[in-house]
Amino acid sequence: MPDPVPETTVDRLRVAAAQFACGGDPADNLAKCLQSIDTAAAEKADLIVLPEFCNHNSVYNDAAHCREVAVTPEGEWLNTIAQRAAKHRLYVALAVTMLRHDNRVTITNALFDPSGNLVATADKQMLMGNERAFLSPGSEPRGPVPTKFGPVGLYACMDGVTFEIPRALAVQGARLLINSLNSFARDEATLHIPVRAAENGVFVVAANKVGPLVPAKDAEAFSAALGVDPEALNGAGESQIVSPDGTVLAIAPRSGEALVVSDIDLSQTVPQRLKNRRPTLYSPLTQAQTATPVGTINREVKVACVSAARTNPEFVQAAIASGASLLVLPELSEPPQTIPAGVFVVTSAMQSADNGTVCHVGQVWTATGLVHEQPQLHFSERYRQVSEFASSLSLCETPFGDLAVLVGDDHRYPEAFRLAAIAGAHLLAVCWQPEFAWETGLALRERCAENRLVVAACAPTGCLGAAVMFDPPADSLWNATRSSAFDGTINNPEMFEANPNDRLLVASLHPLRATNRQISKDTDLVEGRPWRGCGALSAPTSH
Repeated sequence: MPDPVPETTVDRLRVAAAQFACGGDPADNLAKCLQSIDTAAAEKADLIVLPEFCNHNSVYNDAAHCREVAVTPEGEWLNTIAQRAAKHRLYVALAVTMLRHDNRVTITNALFDPSGNLVATADKQMLMGNERAFLSPGSEPRGPVPTKFGPVGLYACMDGVTFEIPRALAVQGARLLINSLNSFARDEATLHIPVRAAENGVFVVAANKVGPLVPAKDAEAFSAALGVDPEALNGAGESQIVSPDGTVLAIAPRSGEALVVSDIDLSQTVPQRLKNRRPTLYSPLTQAQTATPVGTINREVKVACVSAARTNPEFVQAAIASGASLLVLPELSEPPQTIPAGVFVVTSAMQSADNGTVCHVGQVWTATGLVHEQPQLHFSERYRQVSEFASSLSLCETPFGDLAVLVGDDHRYPEAFRLAAIAGAHLLAVCWQPEFAWETGLALRERCAENRLVVAACAPTGCLGAAVMFDPPADSLWNATRSSAFDGTINNPEMFEANPNDRLLVASLHPLRATNRQISKDTDLVEGRPWRGCGALSAPTSH
C-alpha cells in the first residue's frame, strides 16, 4: 500500500527534468530511465520527471507490435522503475505505452512515490497524428494526485498543447503540473510549456526527448508525408522547470542528453489567478458540439490597433486612411463620429441601468451605427463598479469573418477564447490593459495558437502590450505542400507588436486560416479538443 500522505504539506522541494533518446529496444530505454533517476538522486532531487514514450518510440510495425512493447502496471519494466524510486526515496514520473486488460494500448503517465508504489496513472486524452494508428485515448480524465508536496497534476505532450487538461488539474487544486513529452516542435519550450504555468499560477516540470523520434527505416516516409527534413524529426529537448509567472527556472539544451534541476517553493503558486472564473459559462467546453468557421469570407483583412485613440483621435483617421477594415481601440474610447462603409470599429463603454447595475460592454460600430454588443464576462479588479456580467459569448458577422469581442480582464481566461472558437469565430478583438508580461508573449499568443483565431488587442499608449496582433499558422504539420519551409514549430502564430509608446499598429491578417484547425493528421485543435476531460472547468470551485 502507498505511504499515507502527510497531513502537513511540504512546500519546498528539488525537482529534476531529464531528456534522452529512446529507440525500439525497451531494455535499452529502461537503462536510460534508470541512469537519469540515479543522476537525479545524486543531485538530491525529491522528484524526477522523465519523457513520454519512455519504453519504446511511438512508431510500430502493426497493432501486435504495439501491444508487445507496451508495459503493464504490474510488469517487470515498471517494477524496475519502482525499485529504483524506492532505492533513492524519491518520486518518479514518466509516460509509457500501457497495455490494458481489454487489449487497448494507452499513453499513460505514471507516478511512483518514494516507497516505490505506483500511486497514480493518467491516460493521455488527446492523441496526435500517427499516435492514432494503434493507440487509444484515455476514457476518463485523472484529477490531481495527493503527495507530500500537495496535489500534483499529470499530463502528456499533446494534452498540454491546448489549455483544458492542465487547467482542469489546476482548478482541482494542483500546485505542480508534470508534463512528459515526445516532441520535435520548438514551440513546446517557448510557448506551450511555460504558458500552462503562467495562466494557472502554478509550477510546471516538463521533460522532452532528444534524438530521432522515429526509426531510421521510417524516417524518409515520415519526412515526405510531413514535408520536413528528416533531421527535423529529432526530439526538440529543452526540458524545463517553470515558475508560476512563466519564468523558466532551468532549461536543458535543444540537443543532447541532460538533466536540469531547480529548487522550488510551492507556496509561491498563485491560486488567485483562478479566483474569478465563471464555471457556469463554460458548459459548452464539456460537450462535443462545435461550430466550424465558414469559408466564404475575405482571405485577408487589414487590422489597425489605435492605442492613441483616446488622446489623439487623428490616429483613428490615419488607421482608416491606411485601408484597415477592422479598427480596435482601447477600452472606453469614443468611436469616430464618421465611419466609412465596410469599416468595423471595436471599443467598449460603461452602461448604467435604472436599477443601479453597471455593465461594461464591448461594442462594434459601423457606418450604420452600433451593430454588436458583448458585455464583460468576468469580474475585474480594475472595474469594481461593474455589477452585471454576460451569461454567454456571441459573435458579430463581418465580411472578413465572425468576430468576438472581449473587454475588461476577460483575456486572462482561456475558457473565453475557447467559447469563441467553439461558436465558430474567425477573429477576436480585445480591449484590454495587461498587467503582466506573460499576458502578451505567452497567454495571448497561445489563445491564437490553440484556437486558430486571429487575435488583435489594443490598450492605451504607454501600457505594457499596448497593441499586439497574432495571425494563425499558415500550415498544419501534416502538409507536404506547405506554403513555407518548416521552421521547427507546429503551432506558433506570427506576432505583430507595437512598442508601448507607439500610437498605431497596422497589419494584414488572415481570418480564413481559422478554418484550418488541423495541427496534424486527423488532429483538430477545436473539434478534437479533450472535452471529456473538461468537467472540472464547469464545476463549482472554491478558488
